[in-house]
Amino acid sequence: MRNGQLLFALFCVGTALVLSLREDGVFPVIQSAGVVGYLLAAPLVTVCAVALGRSARAARARRTLIGFHLLFIPLQFLFSFGNFEPLAGMVLSAVFVVLLKPRFPRLGRRARKTWLTVHIGVAVSWLGLSTAMTVLAVAGLTADTHAVRHGAYELMHLFDLTLVIPSMAVAVLSGLVLSLGTPWGLVRHWWVLLKFVIALSLPTFAALLESKWIRSLQALTKDPAAEPGGTGLALAICLATFTALLWGAVILSVVKPGGRTRWGHGSEGARRYGVRDGVRAAAQSPSAARRTPAPETPVTVSGVEHLADGVVSLELRRTDGRALPPWQPGAHVDLVLPSGKVRQYSLFGSGQDGRGDEGAVAAYRIAVLREPDGRGGSVEAHALRPGATAAIRGPRNNFPLVAAPAYVFLAGGIGITPFLPMIRRLDAEGADWKLLYRGRTRPAMAFADDLLRRYPGRVGVTASDTDRRPALEELLSAAPQGVAVYCCGPAPMLDAVSAVMRTACPHGRLYTERFAAADRPAPEADEPFDAELTRSGEVVRVEPGHSLLEAIREVEPTLDFSCADGVCGSCETRVVGGTPEHRDSVLHEHERDRRDVIYPCVSRARGRRIALDL
Repeated sequence: MRNGQLLFALFCVGTALVLSLREDGVFPVIQSAGVVGYLLAAPLVTVCAVALGRSARAARARRTLIGFHLLFIPLQFLFSFGNFEPLAGMVLSAVFVVLLKPRFPRLGRRARKTWLTVHIGVAVSWLGLSTAMTVLAVAGLTADTHAVRHGAYELMHLFDLTLVIPSMAVAVLSGLVLSLGTPWGLVRHWWVLLKFVIALSLPTFAALLESKWIRSLQALTKDPAAEPGGTGLALAICLATFTALLWGAVILSVVKPGGRTRWGHGSEGARRYGVRDGVRAAAQSPSAARRTPAPETPVTVSGVEHLADGVVSLELRRTDGRALPPWQPGAHVDLVLPSGKVRQYSLFGSGQDGRGDEGAVAAYRIAVLREPDGRGGSVEAHALRPGATAAIRGPRNNFPLVAAPAYVFLAGGIGITPFLPMIRRLDAEGADWKLLYRGRTRPAMAFADDLLRRYPGRVGVTASDTDRRPALEELLSAAPQGVAVYCCGPAPMLDAVSAVMRTACPHGRLYTERFAAADRPAPEADEPFDAELTRSGEVVRVEPGHSLLEAIREVEPTLDFSCADGVCGSCETRVVGGTPEHRDSVLHEHERDRRDVIYPCVSRARGRRIALDL
């Protein structure tokens, strides 16, 4: 990356030289602005490239380069009018933005409304200008008098320079901010992707063809005897096509057709839309023929390590020696114990390197708290020794790391586990984060000493038997706007944090992961309902006291499930009709109004009928 930025700095110097020597420039003001812009960009990129090689400044340099390239893309678009070299620079900047792996913070409510107002206003202006220029192009092509003909092209040239170019640039820029600053994304939904293609194609064709034809016709029609001819006809067709495409973009915004793209279905980063929500991964693709149970992978316990009082780490490797699937921070696996018991454990590393969230890995590491009064799974896991065999399902991620301007992590006891890979990633990226880790006793708090040593000043560790209760209100009220607050721990801790968030941190968003299912309504309060399985046409009846999962599996036994308690998320099912009554512990509080997904092991229909994509 460092060498690439240095090459881009050389490109800036070379482009500035070429533009300064070009004597036949069509837009001399824009050409001069390009020279100045590239000359200013070259030293900035060079300084940041050098800083990338210094660990103390690398994170800041990376953020600066991301911001620079994002701003320089629309600027280079302006520089490209009458010049072709900046088009190559736009492509290079876009590639570098992708390679720098930016994390775009979610827009707050006020910021989103502001950008949306700008985008709609400027986009309407762009559409109006395009329509007006289409009318002028037809008038210039069909006018009987020289004054009307030449005047039409003169006015089009004036519009092109003073209004169309700025409106194009602002519309594209504001559209990018909105798509990247909300869970819609650029390539996750077909309607957003098509709008993005339209938004980029029109300025490109305008720079290469439309502006050239307008200038040619403006000069040509100075002669009273000259006719627009084929160039005038091509311009009229071009502008009419532009106008139709812009109307198409308007229709796309209203209708939102096409559903999710392949990337929207397949990538872990795909999110369901909400007001600056970072939310669950996408539901299963409707194109899948049948739901099949998650496969079990035989594994061998290759290492056991004592982490703290009552906490051990198990290192798991595939029995056949092959690599395990990659995973992302927040992911967990289902551990199928020799007795057949299934328990969910967060992944915190792979092998002895403690990493493993990039690419295929040799081993998974999980941390297990021994609970003598539990259901027996943790006691059995603690009894495993190197060489013992078990199986895993997954990994699966119901607790993904979302993009945000800042992060606060609140861990209770073994709830520290999912935060370890999140913190590693954020710290490597230079993100703003803090961790408060609370446990019963200090000797029982796994990873505490290592966290304090690695991240001084960012980590607070307290034990309930020796330390006062942390001041959550003070911590959360001081968090920046748009902060993502992650909490994992026992139910009383999650309930307390949820209550504090409403008063001390309404400007943030809370993401939780529970050890056990939340409280639910008594079964006798349930009402019967019908569930339609739209792919097979079956309709099943769900009676009070019976789960939707049980009813579905009577006719669709391949539906995957694991915990059957609304915690693991493995039975996630797409809803295509009706309203679900969410009783799971997977969705966050701000997702409880979702109508596109249900976890049938515990959730039910709100009403007489629900339709599922099964």
